[in-house]
Amino acid sequence: MDTKAILVLGGAYFTGRIFTIMATGAGHAVTLLNRGKYSMEHYGTKQELHFDRHDISAIERMEPAIYDAVVDFCGYEPGDVRTFIEHFPGRIGQYIFLSTADVYDRSIRTAKDENAPLMESTYSCPGGPYMMKKAQLDNEVRLVCAAHGIPYTILRPAFIYGPYNYAPRESYYIRKILRGEPIPVPVDSDSEFQFVYVKDVGTAILRSLEREAAYNEAFNLCAPEVITYPAYMEMLRQVSDRPFDTYSVRVDTVIAQNIPLPFPLRASENELFLGEKASRLLGIKYTDFKNGMELAYRGFSALYTSEP
Repeated sequence: MDTKAILVLGGAYFTGRIFTIMATGAGHAVTLLNRGKYSMEHYGTKQELHFDRHDISAIERMEPAIYDAVVDFCGYEPGDVRTFIEHFPGRIGQYIFLSTADVYDRSIRTAKDENAPLMESTYSCPGGPYMMKKAQLDNEVRLVCAAHGIPYTILRPAFIYGPYNYAPRESYYIRKILRGEPIPVPVDSDSEFQFVYVKDVGTAILRSLEREAAYNEAFNLCAPEVITYPAYMEMLRQVSDRPFDTYSVRVDTVIAQNIPLPFPLRASENELFLGEKASRLLGIKYTDFKNGMELAYRGFSALYTSEP
């Protein structure tokens, strides 16, 4: 792949950080725009710009550069995409937006492909407002990019896991294992969930760069394995370097005691997705869940055992 000039919005935490490392490692010229809480200069970024993306005057003062792609990791509020595109003084060759697989209408109970309708109202569940805003931004990307003649690509990952994950998902369990603390298991949970390894998301972005098959398309990113809480516990036992204890707890108790379990508890809360389109058009080969969890466990284990 030829060297691309890439502007990354966000890019200093978890998925954005992994993508930045992958992109600079592949020889691309990466400029980061973030609020400056964490520097990525030691990973070979070309430039780092530190300001809030909501600061319109700062956007307008940016150098009128030409970017082959803008990769947006931090669009969370409706208007974020429109504000940036309409005030950026340079030229954008492609807009790649990181959305979420949770944008779909939840009245559809089958596994959803990219043609499923998006939600139109906020659901009364954890993360409901976040999901609704991402759905609105999905539509915003399509409308604004079309109005400005910019090809777009929307990526909708399921639960992302792997090193640097700041969301307390796999790290919640790994920290307990390393501390010798018993792990709660919701024995009456009937939910199912899917994952995508963080580097697979980075690969999907790289494969989308200036690829016409990715233009004006959305892609679910999720490995085919469907996981339950018991299956997740079994996987932890396979990848852990030490034994650990569990204790049974009912879903009602989890809720009443506010036990911070990281995945849906009931089937009515979970969503399943089809990620085949990314494999077919982008050539994505999803990381096997066991391999991904081994990498995540080793990464977090090294981090936590080095803590003072």
